[in-house]
Amino acid sequence: MSTRTGLARPSVTGATEALDAYLLRQGTEGRPPLRYLRRKPGRGLVAVFGPGERGDIYTVTVDERSLLEQPDAATPGATVQQFPVDPQLPHLDTVMTPSEHGPLAAALESAARRVHDVPPGWHLLDVVAERVRYKPGDRCVLRYRLRFRDPAAAGGAGTATRTCTLVAKLYREQSEAQAADDLLARLRTDAAVAWTARPLGVAPGLPLALTEDLGSSRDRVPARSGLHVVHPGSEEARDVVRGAARALAELHTSGLDTGDLSRRTGADEAGKAAKRAKLLEQYVPGLAPEVRQVAGALCARLEGLPADTVRPGHGSYKPSQLLVRDGAVFLVDFDQFCLADPALDVGYFLAYLRPAGLWYRRAGRRAWFEATAEAFLTAYLHRLAERGESAATCAGIAGRAPVFEAALLLKIAARRANRLHSPRPGEVAAVLDEVSRSLALAEARRTPVRRTPPPRTPISG
Repeated sequence: MSTRTGLARPSVTGATEALDAYLLRQGTEGRPPLRYLRRKPGRGLVAVFGPGERGDIYTVTVDERSLLEQPDAATPGATVQQFPVDPQLPHLDTVMTPSEHGPLAAALESAARRVHDVPPGWHLLDVVAERVRYKPGDRCVLRYRLRFRDPAAAGGAGTATRTCTLVAKLYREQSEAQAADDLLARLRTDAAVAWTARPLGVAPGLPLALTEDLGSSRDRVPARSGLHVVHPGSEEARDVVRGAARALAELHTSGLDTGDLSRRTGADEAGKAAKRAKLLEQYVPGLAPEVRQVAGALCARLEGLPADTVRPGHGSYKPSQLLVRDGAVFLVDFDQFCLADPALDVGYFLAYLRPAGLWYRRAGRRAWFEATAEAFLTAYLHRLAERGESAATCAGIAGRAPVFEAALLLKIAARRANRLHSPRPGEVAAVLDEVSRSLALAEARRTPVRRTPPPRTPISG
């Protein structure tokens, strides 16, 4: 039997066939829609189906060897798991059924009473968990709804109830949850920022970090993901990106202790860019010459960036990491928090600010992006200056940001090709054009414009 040496694009065929066979054995009708498809070298393919109409979620994993030998068929290497079963997140079942686990229920009740000022005499009726975001084998964000009752209401009838909510994130390891809680505590106390959720500690014996709930789209005053606000059809988009820019400038000038943070440099990003370029060459071989040319220029610029301009950084700053409620902008998901050039976060946000229609040259998308990007960068630099940064520092960040922006655009190109089971070379080519645009912008900002001095006016008399 021959073995492929190249990396095939993700194919959903084997995953769907494996799930269909599983559902047939279970006597369940109707396959939930595909929500997630990812292939990583050495780790196989992961496909997530659902939630469906019944709220069911299935994760199908196809191991690497099966992908290489039979990439387009269901194989013995495929496994199916129904949420909340996840061997790599062994506590997932526990955190999804808090009422069955006394210490967890007690920790949630204590946190809810503290945050929501629940009167001491009110009794806890029940605790319900709902999944918010789930990354198989990695993390899961949950919202807990706790219902309390006043036993003294209505002459002792106990009819008055109140529902309180908390948010939690489940990690693989206890140390990860503790680090997430410690970071939020430092941001709230040492940096005195108001754009993060309040940390509420780590559940005893579990890798589960608790925070206040900043809200959801179901609330009377809805809290919406930045993805649902920052787009060409939104009247709020520019105000939101300005708020995001100001928060980012405050993070970069927060002065947080950075001794325990991982460090990301331009050279690190160059290494990642080179790997992404190789993936693109394999996924879309017809564009291999263009990929090599663009990636070569990008890696050279990344490797030439200074390594001594580091600050505390978000590490994954993009509209999806924002929560918008009643005009206020909050930052979420600090799992990639690092020590890096501030230009990394700026470039990250600008790369992901591009609307999908830009890859298909839809009318108005270019103008919207450029105007919104200008609003973001202007607000960011203005806030830096307000916090005491020099003009030279501001200009340096603005000049280096397009290089990181280009690196993240290459990531977008590789991920989009990775998640699709059709090549779409036109889309990948459009992203490569954006990489070149960003590098050209970086060059323009790096090269000072030589101004011709005005003619001297003779002094008479």
